[in-house]
Amino acid sequence: MEFTVNTHTSETIYNQLVKFIVEAIRTNQISVGEKLPSVNKACETYHISRDTVLTAYKILQKKNIILSIPGKGFFVNRLSKINATRLFVLFDAMNQYKETLYRSLLNNLGDEYELDISFHYYNAQLFDTLVTNARGKYDYYILMPHFNGDVSTTLNKIPAESLLLLDAWPHGYSRNCAAVYQNFISDAYEGLKCMVEKLRKYEALHIVYNDKFQYMPDDFVAGAYRFSGEFRFPVYVEPGFDMNRIEKGHCYMAVSERDLAAIIKSMKAKRLKIKKDIGLMSLDDTPLKEVLIGGITTLTTDFEEMGRLAASLVRNKQNVRIANKWHLLDRNSL
Repeated sequence: MEFTVNTHTSETIYNQLVKFIVEAIRTNQISVGEKLPSVNKACETYHISRDTVLTAYKILQKKNIILSIPGKGFFVNRLSKINATRLFVLFDAMNQYKETLYRSLLNNLGDEYELDISFHYYNAQLFDTLVTNARGKYDYYILMPHFNGDVSTTLNKIPAESLLLLDAWPHGYSRNCAAVYQNFISDAYEGLKCMVEKLRKYEALHIVYNDKFQYMPDDFVAGAYRFSGEFRFPVYVEPGFDMNRIEKGHCYMAVSERDLAAIIKSMKAKRLKIKKDIGLMSLDDTPLKEVLIGGITTLTTDFEEMGRLAASLVRNKQNVRIANKWHLLDRNSL
């Protein structure tokens, strides 16, 4: 490779070197996995200073185009758009509605943004490790803090101007950063309030979920209990619920699709009829819930809109909080 400094431009020499290396990778003059010249060799070959080479290599490292292997040197990792804004996206887990959210975020950001996605699976220690390891390597961080406990220490590792909280706003978190979140108290209360007349056909509402691998916001529970108290209708929030306890005359709300499948399986085993013998609701809509056993009534946020709003905040560098829209999809299951 023959790099020559262009002295007839105001562009810095290290940016010229960065573009030169990126173009060399793009045109296959250097292959992925190939070693770059050492800093000393580059200085000698290109007749530029050591600081210039180091600065260029650091930019390429931050863009994840090259990797530094201690004791061995610098190696080509992948070709990336050098002007792309790099985002670290950390979700709780991937499922169908989170895929809708991710695709909406990706589509609304456009080609000038690059996203790396990871998952914490409701493990606060893993959440902290992933954020710590990503710190300083990205231009923007989109984090989903699905924890009922305090994760402020982890969130504070990221500069507020580079942080966007998605889907949940943690209790007691006071830093001024961007967010698109669900107002779980209001959403649960208003959604159940809209269904109060249909719910009164049943003895009680049971909100059931697997507490070993499912995030259940304390605020959603608070909203459900607020509804229960105001309308004097029994609501039971039951983590680790035994699906064999499903009985006639009651209504059940499934938090996850796995919970929903377990309820339907138990219902069929007991020959209970939907709407006639038991009521059935679910959280977070998916296409499957629209058609499953005639359609499942669902209380959901608009995940496509959430992705669009998050992308807009990132693109426009807006530091605001937005409560995302919720919908009650009243189908044929109550």
